[in-house]
Amino acid sequence: MNEIDQLVRQLYSVDSPPPPAPEALWVSVEHLIGAPTGSSPIRRRRRRTRLALAFGLALAVAVFLAFLPARRHSPGGAIPENASAAQVLRTLAARGSSLPDVPRGSFLYSSGTRIVLSGGSNDDGINFNAFIREHWQLWVGRDGSVRDRERTERAYVGYPTPRDRRLARRHTEPLDIPADTTTHSKTAFREEFGMTLGAMRRLPTDASALARAVLKNPYSNGQYGGWGFDDPFRAALSILMAPVRPATRAAMLGALATLPHVRRLPDESVAGRPAVAVAYRFVVPGSRHDAYDHVLLLDPATGALLGARYVSLFPTAGLPAGTATSRWTYRQAVVPTLHSVPKG
Repeated sequence: MNEIDQLVRQLYSVDSPPPPAPEALWVSVEHLIGAPTGSSPIRRRRRRTRLALAFGLALAVAVFLAFLPARRHSPGGAIPENASAAQVLRTLAARGSSLPDVPRGSFLYSSGTRIVLSGGSNDDGINFNAFIREHWQLWVGRDGSVRDRERTERAYVGYPTPRDRRLARRHTEPLDIPADTTTHSKTAFREEFGMTLGAMRRLPTDASALARAVLKNPYSNGQYGGWGFDDPFRAALSILMAPVRPATRAAMLGALATLPHVRRLPDESVAGRPAVAVAYRFVVPGSRHDAYDHVLLLDPATGALLGARYVSLFPTAGLPAGTATSRWTYRQAVVPTLHSVPKG
């Protein structure tokens, strides 16, 4: 193991938090991974039982980020410079929900992009990994209706290793087949979100009570991509993606503040918007090498969800420990129909 490998392993050990990942460097990382030359995408399952691995940091970038000075002060002074993660979350919770309540007959609309590392087999039956970018939209109505629309770009974003790039050249199965499904089933809603919409609407608005009901309750075991009980941030996201009461939405941030070991990371930006970053570390049960940091990126003025990512604390798919293995962006609004999108 060379000195750089040792440094990265030390920086991303389970006992030490990862360095920041400023948004300005993500574009450079895409180029380091390598853009494809004649892409032939991978088939992806629509619903993964585990959130798929995603957009990886190259080793040189990970080391570079480790030495960046931590910019702890949020733009405009919205969050105090020395505020801990718990203080940040409680401050944002006290400001109230960034979204109004969803009227009956209307829908909570969420959309964004995700970059995921997906595995598949080429035409010769040989497995390889490649990065893909997906555009997603989600409508969730007060009646429990859910519409899920996804589109994967034709071109690979890149490959974790040169071997993956070579193997991908022998993969000709198309990937960019759009998915658009709508369901009005209460059973499907419960399977997707971990509880019925009625139960969500009745969730408490006290942060401690909400934490006990959602973040520390085994009802979520087996839900939320299989990581619900072990990854409370994932359970919180399921609530934030549904038309819950505004007071419950705000209280969820306060509930996250009650978690042990929640950490604040240096501030970032998402698509040019300032963001505060908080992280929670967890280990997937039954494995010694599936440890992750789940990072949420929040608007420092409103608490609105702007982005999220998973960071693997162990090497994966030929990439070093400290690689961001999924990266999401979020935009949310209330819309009047199951086919409406917000303006702008």
